[in-house]
Amino acid sequence: MCGIFGCISQQSQNLIENTLQGLKILEYRGYDSAGIAYHTDNNLQNNSIKVIKSVGDISQLAQKLKNPPKTNICIGHTRWATNGTVTKENSHPHLSFNDEIAVVHNGIIENYQSCCDFLAMNNISLRTPVDTEVIPNILYLLHHNKHNIHNYLQGQYVFCATGNSETELFLAKKGNLPLYIGRNNEQTIFITSDTLALPSNTTEIIILEDLDTCEITNNEIKFYNQSKPVTRKWQPFYQSFIATDKNGFSTYMEKEINEIPAVLQAILTKYHTDKNITSLRKQFHDLLKDVNCIHICGCGTSYHAALILAKIFERDLRIRTIAHISSELSPQTILSEKSIGIVISQSGETADTLVCMDVLQQKQIPIIAFCNVTTSTIAKRSQITFPLLCGPEIAVASTKVFCAAVLVGCLLVKNYTQNTQAEFLKTTHQILQNARQILPQPVSRPDKIFIIGKDIFYALALEAALKIKEVTYLHCEGYPANELKHGPLSMVDNNTLAIAFGNDTDNAKAEIEARGGKVITITNHTNNPLEFISQIIPAQTFALDLAHSLNINPDKPRNLAKSVTVL
Repeated sequence: MCGIFGCISQQSQNLIENTLQGLKILEYRGYDSAGIAYHTDNNLQNNSIKVIKSVGDISQLAQKLKNPPKTNICIGHTRWATNGTVTKENSHPHLSFNDEIAVVHNGIIENYQSCCDFLAMNNISLRTPVDTEVIPNILYLLHHNKHNIHNYLQGQYVFCATGNSETELFLAKKGNLPLYIGRNNEQTIFITSDTLALPSNTTEIIILEDLDTCEITNNEIKFYNQSKPVTRKWQPFYQSFIATDKNGFSTYMEKEINEIPAVLQAILTKYHTDKNITSLRKQFHDLLKDVNCIHICGCGTSYHAALILAKIFERDLRIRTIAHISSELSPQTILSEKSIGIVISQSGETADTLVCMDVLQQKQIPIIAFCNVTTSTIAKRSQITFPLLCGPEIAVASTKVFCAAVLVGCLLVKNYTQNTQAEFLKTTHQILQNARQILPQPVSRPDKIFIIGKDIFYALALEAALKIKEVTYLHCEGYPANELKHGPLSMVDNNTLAIAFGNDTDNAKAEIEARGGKVITITNHTNNPLEFISQIIPAQTFALDLAHSLNINPDKPRNLAKSVTVL
């Protein structure tokens, strides 16, 4: 959560505008407050740092910077509060006690209290309860030994610092959180916590490694790892999309739902024709030859995809398969020696899933990733990565990545005929076109929403309920159809809406209707074995429209951020 963006150039440019644009793209990582710090003069003798902060989204910050000056250094941050309440004072950048060093930071400083004690011994007191504030003050005390910063801070973090006595950026990374450096032909260097925010003319990137520190000046970049000089090489980079473009839709969520057919088409094509994918599939099946258990792990939407794939893998591969919530997989979990692990993540930076990977790796279990960002930490730490090919997903509530992960899993375990694939795509387009007729909005807002189904459709019910909860804040619960009479039926009354997935829930629907509840059924239209994937679309659209009717922005649900990079 939270987003970092910054730039440095040999000459004064509109870097404040560049930073605001980068932060706007990163808003999906946090949007309760934001801020920037920039150098006010390129002359080192007169150089000082100006900090501008604001509560609210990036537009609130931009209002304070309508005529921004040119500068050669600017760093910025958009926040999702984890430490300290949402106030202007608690937002980033944070300054050292003497206002000489500014820092923007993602992650958590786990030894915050001992850092405070260390600073107090040096007669430095803090202005806020935010853990970030210890960083610029410790950097001040380290003076010329700042590459030792990792010896003083515990936890997982990345940060970017700049001082008013130096014309440089100082970067540091510890743990799994991402930080990238990008450059273009205009001699401008960009730093960001997500490559989505890099300008479209960025040609090369460097990915910081664990325990790296980095100095970026006007004309050179120096890397260190545990205080020793190291070399990091530039990698080619090409951004083929504009992340801020909504393509005429009012929200990213609506745009991304409407992109689902194209994503599914891209997956079917690439997984059928691409030689590299064919090679990866062979490696996957080679691993399966000596396996008696598969563990599939994910969080939120990814966990619901894992539940579905566990059913499909057991059915089609005849191998015991268990779906785990990533944060619930622990060193005490019994894991067979002859196992493989599959992790699912949209961002590839999900903290709980990265910790889950630690458990799997400690047991020497091979890990396969289903990931939408192939340059991410999860992708880098996996033996095999299957790309989800979704392009950017900006709305906090994941939609197209859910469909992509399920389809990729299906394609790995079974070969579907061209007719089956073509019929599936045709049905997907029809379901998208008719989504509002399949699942119409209620005349009045229900007090309670139950979503029911059996087997695979129970997992779909869980995912549909999550979408509705995420973006409408209404009570909504996914439940196995036959379990209603074992407890939840007591909640049903004439202000209850039930949504039933599948064709075999008649008894449960009758029980709800007998108690005054209204039931809407999402049924199978064909016998296509992939159709169930598309049946989530009406529920996604239902959640979107219900959010609009309640005057809630579905792209930015309260208390949530897109990429959950803290534990």
